[in-house]
Amino acid sequence: MRRSLTNMIRIVADPAIERRALLIILGVAAVLRLAMTPIIAARVGYLPDILSYRTAAADLLAGHMIQNDLAMPGYPIMVLLAGGGGLGQLLADIAFSVLSVWCIARITREITGDALSGLLAALLWAVYPFSIFYAVTGLSETFFVALFLLGFLAYQRGSFTFGSVAMVAAILTRPAVELLAPVLILTFALVVHRLSLNRALKHLAIFAAIYVVLISPWWWHNYEKYGRFVRLNLGSGIVLYSGNYAGNLDGGGVNFSIDVPGYYDIQDPVERDRTLRDAAVRFIIDNPGRFFELAGLKFLRLWRFWPYAAEYTSMFLFIVSAASFLPVLLLSMVGAVWGVGRYGRKLIPIALFVGYTTAVHMVTIGSLRYRFPMEPFLVILASAPSAWIVRYLLQSGEPAAVTKVH
Repeated sequence: MRRSLTNMIRIVADPAIERRALLIILGVAAVLRLAMTPIIAARVGYLPDILSYRTAAADLLAGHMIQNDLAMPGYPIMVLLAGGGGLGQLLADIAFSVLSVWCIARITREITGDALSGLLAALLWAVYPFSIFYAVTGLSETFFVALFLLGFLAYQRGSFTFGSVAMVAAILTRPAVELLAPVLILTFALVVHRLSLNRALKHLAIFAAIYVVLISPWWWHNYEKYGRFVRLNLGSGIVLYSGNYAGNLDGGGVNFSIDVPGYYDIQDPVERDRTLRDAAVRFIIDNPGRFFELAGLKFLRLWRFWPYAAEYTSMFLFIVSAASFLPVLLLSMVGAVWGVGRYGRKLIPIALFVGYTTAVHMVTIGSLRYRFPMEPFLVILASAPSAWIVRYLLQSGEPAAVTKVH
C-alpha cells in the first residue's frame, strides 16, 4: 500500500494524471455536499438570512425593487436564475462550492509549482466542514468565495480583464472587498507579474470601466428607490455601529430595538444609515481606549476555533470546528514562513486580503462567518507543508523534489 501511494505521488506530476485526480476530488466534493445536506439541515434548521435572499429574488422576479436596504443584488440574482430557491438554489450553491475546490487547486499550483500541493489543497477544501456547511445552507458565502477565487486566480495568471469581471461580480454580492480590489490589481501587476507602471495603471483603468458598466444598473435601482445616489447598500452604518456603541460588551452585534432608541422612528433609510454611522464615529473618537479593547475582542471572535453563538456551542460542533480549523491554521502559518523564501512575492496578495479582512472586522463586527472567505487561503498556505509531510511519511524521510510550473 505504501509503495503504491509513493508511486502515485511520483507520477502525479503527469498533467493528465493530475487532471484525472482533480476530477475525482471534485466528484468527491459534490457527493459529500449532497450527502450532508439533510444532516446539516436537521442540525442547523432554517437560517433567517436565507429568507431575505429569496425574498430579494422574488422582488426581482416580480419586477420590483429589492426592499431589503442591506442587500446587494449578486446572490439574489443567482438565486433567481436558479429557480428562486429550493433544489435549484441548493444545486447552484453546490456547483459554486465545487468550483471553489477547483480554483483552490489551481491557485495553489500557480503559487507553489507543485502538483501534489495543489491536489492536497483541493482535497482539504473538498472535505473541510465549514466549506460543506456554507455550500448547503442557502447563504451568500459560497457564491461570493467562488467569485473572489475566480478573480484571484485570473489575476494570478495575468488575465486581468476576466479577473476584474469576477471581482466586480463578487463586490455586487458582498461589497467588503470593494476598496481592496484596486490594491490587489496593482499588487498582482507590479509585484507578482512585475509589469511596468503604465501597464498596471491600464489594468486598473479596465477594472474601473468594468466596475462602472456592471454596477451602474444597481446605481439606477438605488436612485429609483431612494431618490439619491447610493453606491452600494445601506449596511455601512449598521455594521459600524454594531461594533462600536456603549452597550457592546463582547464585540458582537446589536439589537436595534433595544440598543438604538429611536432607530425605527427614522423613516428615511439613507438618513437612518447616516445617523448610525455618525454615532459610531463619535463613539470611536470619544472612547479610543474602548475602541481598541473592542477591536481586540472582535479579533478573538473572528479567529477563535469554535462558534461563538449559543445555538452552535454543542460539544459536537466544538470538536468538528476545532479539529478542522486548528490544523489548517497551524499548517498555514508554517506554510507562510515556508513560502517566503521560495515564492514570497506570490504570497503578498494573500497577506493583503487576510490582513485587510481581519482589520475590517476588528473595526466592525467579529464573527466566524466573516472569517470564512479567508479560510480558502489558509488551506492554500497549508498545502505545501502538508505535501512535505505526505512525502516524508511515504518516502522514508526523503521528500521528493517539487514539480515547478514553467
